[in-house]
Amino acid sequence: MSTTSTPSAVAAPTRVPSPAVVRWTAAAFAAAGVLWALFPLLRPWADKATVSSDELATAWASDAWVFSHLAGITALGLLAPALLGLRRLVADTSDTRGATLLTWATALAWIGAAGASLYYGAEIFGVRTLAEASLRRGDATFLEEVQALREQPVAVVLFGVGLLLVAAAGVLTAIALIRARVPWAWTGVVLAVGLVLVLPQFFTPPAIRIVHGVIFGLGYLLVAFAVTRLGARSR
Repeated sequence: MSTTSTPSAVAAPTRVPSPAVVRWTAAAFAAAGVLWALFPLLRPWADKATVSSDELATAWASDAWVFSHLAGITALGLLAPALLGLRRLVADTSDTRGATLLTWATALAWIGAAGASLYYGAEIFGVRTLAEASLRRGDATFLEEVQALREQPVAVVLFGVGLLLVAAAGVLTAIALIRARVPWAWTGVVLAVGLVLVLPQFFTPPAIRIVHGVIFGLGYLLVAFAVTRLGARSR
């Protein structure tokens, strides 16, 4: 009597991930973590309630204002490429339970970061332009337009929805790593916490935002380490 083999419900890994994919994925996570941690550390925290209009305008017109916000934008922008690399690694070295979730996480991160970056652009260059005009003309009324710029309805919606999508991407990433049983899967939880708190932390004092930057950066660096362990296990 002949017998036929029953295919496994979950396909075994058939490929070994490219070392280049491992390196670039880990580098993307690590770079994003460092850049977001630098965002609140470099950002001028001049408070219009406690400083003069000239001091506030000087802070908003400074290079530190531009560089810190560019660091934040870049950190969010690196999330989707990093997740794309992580998806490739999980698909190559594990079963498919986590790869599908990471596909969705990558898409959400890309859309979310794109929406949020539009607001960041206005925050960087719009606020700086108004501050420079205030200093150049000696007219503090230009600074009164900053709030109107920040509260523009379409920009606020894009920013809020974008960061909610980024938060959802973080949650899906954590679930994907746990389901795929990759080494150090729990690091995805730290990453998710940092991403979920990105939007709320904008409404907190500077000290809390700096702490969040550290948590965010730590989550990214831990996932970068998990990526290297995943590549080592496959070899």
